[in-house]
Amino acid sequence: MFLFVMQAEKHLFATTAFLGRFLRDRAVERLFSSRSREAVASLASAVEKGHPEADAILRRLLHLKHGDEPVMHTALWNYWKSHRFEELQKRSLASGAFQSELLQAVEAMPESDWGNGMLFSLWSLLDRDDIADMIESAARHAPALEMDALFALVRARPEHYLALEDPDFAIFNKAWLAASATQRQRISLTVLNSQEPRLVAAYDHAVTDGHDPQLVIEAFKLCGDHDALFDRLYGLPFSTALEVIAFWEESGGRPKHPSKLAVVEQLVARYRELAGHLPESRSTLPGTRDIFSFWRDRYHSESLIREELSSPDPFRRAGALFSGAMRGLISRSRLQDITVSGTWPEKLALQHLYSMPKAGSRQEHCVWLRPQETLLAGIFATHLPGSLEESSRLADRLHDASGRPFQPPLYPQSLLKMLMLLQGYFLRGLITVDSNDDATESNALETEEVADVEW
Repeated sequence: MFLFVMQAEKHLFATTAFLGRFLRDRAVERLFSSRSREAVASLASAVEKGHPEADAILRRLLHLKHGDEPVMHTALWNYWKSHRFEELQKRSLASGAFQSELLQAVEAMPESDWGNGMLFSLWSLLDRDDIADMIESAARHAPALEMDALFALVRARPEHYLALEDPDFAIFNKAWLAASATQRQRISLTVLNSQEPRLVAAYDHAVTDGHDPQLVIEAFKLCGDHDALFDRLYGLPFSTALEVIAFWEESGGRPKHPSKLAVVEQLVARYRELAGHLPESRSTLPGTRDIFSFWRDRYHSESLIREELSSPDPFRRAGALFSGAMRGLISRSRLQDITVSGTWPEKLALQHLYSMPKAGSRQEHCVWLRPQETLLAGIFATHLPGSLEESSRLADRLHDASGRPFQPPLYPQSLLKMLMLLQGYFLRGLITVDSNDDATESNALETEEVADVEW
């Protein structure tokens, strides 16, 4: 089938005199008749590239029905979603007739989690009232509570959000982060007009408090803003970045910015090479819960954090310390004092966020497991972008380990190259200062290529 599609694509933009139109039409017919994912992606791409018969092709694509052509229909809308519906949005603005055809195609979307998710994604990105009216009249619901909440808040239906169980405001936070600037203005009006204390509290938390990085990442995934998702990797451990790379590989979504897109394509290619070697995530045991997740959920109130920072219970102090440090509520001097004289639960909380004192120091009464002890753990624990010195040390350790028996060379080497790809983007334009006094002008700048670093 793939070969069949490639043969048809050869003539999709044929310009041969007299035969050009014939060859193009035959290529289009062959692609439609193949009824494959690859064919429909080629047709959608041809429309974006300005095919001579783009209008006719797009009209036929919109007339595809999920009940008749489920494979082509699903692949088509997944393709458009991965491109943020840019072609549909452009043509909606240019043609009133096209808007009517688009709405008919949207109304025919299957009433499944996939169909409803696609429908709400389209509304979120195009922000069209006619699509919103159709969603309301058909009583459709998004498969994700965050998108349902976003829709209700933008459409001034606060009762729908208030009917949800959202004690820590996580649903509201994700909805707020997924909203566009215009949608945030509408949400603000909804909150202002509602005068509901719980809604006001959720709004206040979303606007003024710091966010759990994982929550922000999930929100950017939800709204499909892959450029912002890429930028948010800055400051996070490489292990988290690897999860986002896996998401890009699975979803097909990509940043729009050319330099970010180029980096992501390389990252995804390397991820595919070693995906089978990556360790499986381990869930917590039945009846247990990750302590950091518990602390994040418990300490969503600034007043509770400040109250329990002085609790006699060291675990309560540790939880308040963890959440307060994440939100910037605790002074740096106090954090430094706790790293030296705090109880071990408090040090555990800070160890998760910052570096602890060396285990051999006289004041240290605990010996901590340090992730840098192994090469792979050192790579996973590196917070982006890291530094040239860190990656150089890891590269040296990789070189030293390559001569040992039973050492899998592909896995750590590929991970390190992925880390360096991200460093190459985040550290571009790096400025260093030294004591060189060769310049003859007081305001002179010396530039040089970093020749011994491979990005």
